[in-house]
Amino acid sequence: MLLPGCYSRDDLKSDAGNNKAAETTEASPDKAPAAAPSPEADPSSTTAATGSLKQVNVFLEVSGSMEGFMPKTGADAQNTRFQQHVAQFLSDVNRSASVQRKTFYRIKEKPYRDSYQQLETTVREGIREPASSTSIPAILDTLVSHYYQPNAVNVLISDFIYAPRNAGAVPYIKTDITDALNAAGRSDLAVSVYGHTSDFKGAFYPAMKTAAKRINRCCDTDIPYYVWVIGPADAVRRFDAALLKKAPGEQAHFGVKYSAAPSSLLNKFQNQGAWYYGEKDASKRAAGATYHTVAVSEVSAQQPVEFVLGMNLQALPALYQDLGHLKANLQLTGQDTDAKIVSVFGATDQTRASSGPEAQYTHFVKIRVTKMGKAARPLQVILQDKRPMWITQWTTKNDSNINQVGAKTFALSSLIDGVAAVTTDEQDQAPIFQIPLTLQPAD
Repeated sequence: MLLPGCYSRDDLKSDAGNNKAAETTEASPDKAPAAAPSPEADPSSTTAATGSLKQVNVFLEVSGSMEGFMPKTGADAQNTRFQQHVAQFLSDVNRSASVQRKTFYRIKEKPYRDSYQQLETTVREGIREPASSTSIPAILDTLVSHYYQPNAVNVLISDFIYAPRNAGAVPYIKTDITDALNAAGRSDLAVSVYGHTSDFKGAFYPAMKTAAKRINRCCDTDIPYYVWVIGPADAVRRFDAALLKKAPGEQAHFGVKYSAAPSSLLNKFQNQGAWYYGEKDASKRAAGATYHTVAVSEVSAQQPVEFVLGMNLQALPALYQDLGHLKANLQLTGQDTDAKIVSVFGATDQTRASSGPEAQYTHFVKIRVTKMGKAARPLQVILQDKRPMWITQWTTKNDSNINQVGAKTFALSSLIDGVAAVTTDEQDQAPIFQIPLTLQPAD
C-alpha cells in the first residue's frame, strides 16, 4: 500500500547511495550505502552543455502496489506491458554511450542499490519482498536533496499513487509535492513526466478507500504508471533527447528550456498574393539562407496574402512536435493587422524529397493577412507552455472503484500542480519557443 508516514524522510535520506559503490543491500538490509558526496565538492561535476551525462540514477518502486505490474512468473509465462517496456528502458540506459555512469536502485522502505542485472530480474520475474509502503513526497525529497548533481539526472519509475492520511489531507497534496521538491532549493530543477498504461495482474491498493482497502485479482482496466526524470534543466533536456526521444505514451515537461527552433519564411511554397522577402540583402543571400520579413505590395479582403513559415522542431520532445498539440497551442500575435494562422501541418514525403528550402523543415504554419498597417510591425509565432490535456484526462478524485473509473491515477493533477509550482514562474512563464517575424509594406 502507498501510505505516507510509515517511516520518516530521514530514513530515506540516510540511505542516499554512494554512486561509486557497486554492491547490493538486498542480502543485508541493515547495511546501507554511504551518503552521496556533495556535488559541490567535485570539481569535475560542472554542468556540460554538450557531450555525455556524468551520472544517471534509476529508481524503481517495489511496494506492494507495484506487484501487479511485475507479477511473479507463472506457468503461462505471460508478462505485462510494464515488464516489457521497463526492461527495455533499463537496457537502453545501461547500454547508452550518452551516460558515463549508471546506477540502479529499488525503493522499498528506503533506496537499496542493485546491479543492472538484479533490477532487470525484479522487473522480469516479479517483486520478491514488496515494501509495505512508500511515501512519494519522501522519495522526491531524497532525490533532490541527496542524489542531485550537475550534469546528472534521477529517474523514478512508480505508479505515483499518493494516499493522503485522510480526506482532509487531499487539498494539501500539491503542497506536499512542492515542499518535497523544494526542500533543497534547487534553482535549476526540471522534471519530465512520461505517462504509460499497462495491464495489471494482482492486488490494487486505492488511495481512496471508500469502497475497499484492497481490490484483489485486479484489474479489468489498464493501470497508469510513470517515469519521472528529475535533475538540472540542461541535464534533463539532454537525457530526454538521448534516451526518451521516441518514448511511447504521454509526456509533459516542467522547467526544461529549449534552443530556438530553426525557421524561415518560404516564398515559393503555397504562397498567395503580392509579397516577397523584405530583408534588404535577400537577393544576395546564398542558398539555405533564412528569412523572417514579409514585404507586402498589396493586400485586401479580396486579395489576401498567404505565406508559410517552415520550422524544424526535430530537436524538441515529441509533445512539441505533435500536430494536435501544435494546432491547439500555437499562437500568432501582431499589431495593426488581422494576420491569423489558418493551418498547421507536418512534413510529407513530397516536402522531404523537394529540392526547395521546405525540405529542411519538419512543420509548417500557414498565415493569412487581409489587413495591415502603414509601417513595419512585428509578428510572433509562439508555442505557449500549456499543460497537455492528458494529465486532466488521467486524473480521478476517487480510485476506490478503479475498474469502473478506468486508466486514471488518484489526484494526478495535484501532483503535477506541485511540480509546476517549483519549476515554473507563473508570473512570467516563458514559451517553449517564439519565432519573430516582421510584416511591412513593400518599398
